[in-house]
Amino acid sequence: MNPTFYKLRRGRIVFGVFAGLADRFGLDANLLRFLFVLFSIFHAYGLVGLAIYCLCAFSLPYKEDLEREKYGLGPRKRKDAQVIKDDDPFF
Repeated sequence: MNPTFYKLRRGRIVFGVFAGLADRFGLDANLLRFLFVLFSIFHAYGLVGLAIYCLCAFSLPYKEDLEREKYGLGPRKRKDAQVIKDDDPFF
């Protein structure tokens, strides 16, 4: 099990923080969003939660970027073939 936290582009509404947390822990993203709104409205330290959300939004990487780095999905790794000249005696 990978212990890193991440954001998700799929299923995001604002920055993808709750989508990433829901994917990481196997929860529903809408439930996390609802609990966050309740905490922010009814708790005296609601602004602390908003500050933590902003910190996570700007510091966590996207899961897709982590997978791209891990599995090497990106630009082509093969070397392009050399051009064969018409006056080459071999061909």
